[in-house]
Amino acid sequence: MGIETAALAVYAAIAATAVGATTALYSADTAQNTAEANAELARRQGNAEKDAAMAQAEKIRKAGRAAAGQANAAMAAAGVAIGEGTPLRINEQINKDTEDDAYTTLLTGVRRQRSTEEQGMMMIAEGDAAKTAGYLNAGATVLNGASNYGKWKSSQKKGGG
Repeated sequence: MGIETAALAVYAAIAATAVGATTALYSADTAQNTAEANAELARRQGNAEKDAAMAQAEKIRKAGRAAAGQANAAMAAAGVAIGEGTPLRINEQINKDTEDDAYTTLLTGVRRQRSTEEQGMMMIAEGDAAKTAGYLNAGATVLNGASNYGKWKSSQKKGGG
C-alpha cells in the first residue's frame, strides 16, 4: 500500500506540474492577445480622434466663411466699400482667427491620435513582457517539479520512502 500511495503522489505531482506550466503558458498567451486587442482599439480611437478633429476644423472654417459673409453684407448694407480699408482688415482678421481655431483643432486631434498610438505601443510591450514572464513561470514550474521528483527519487534510493 505504501508503494501505491507513493506512486500516486508522484503522478499527482507530475500532473500538478503539467497543469501549472500549462496554466502559465495560457495566461501568457491570453495577456499578450488582450494587449494586442487593446492596442488595436487604442489605434482606432486615435484615428477617430483625428477624423473628428478634421471634421470640426471644417465646421470652424465654414462658420468663419459665414461670419465673413455676414460682416461683408452688414458693411455693404451700411454703404461701406468692401475689399479695402477697415472692411478688408476685418475679413483678414476673421479669416486669421478661423484658421487659427481650425489649426488648433487639427493639432489637438493629431496629438490625441499620437497619444493613443503610444498607449497602444505600451500595451503591446506590456503584453510581450507578460508573455515572457508567463513562459519563464512555466519553465520554473517544470524545473521545480523536476527538482521535487529528483528529491523524491533520491529519498527512495536511500530507503526513506
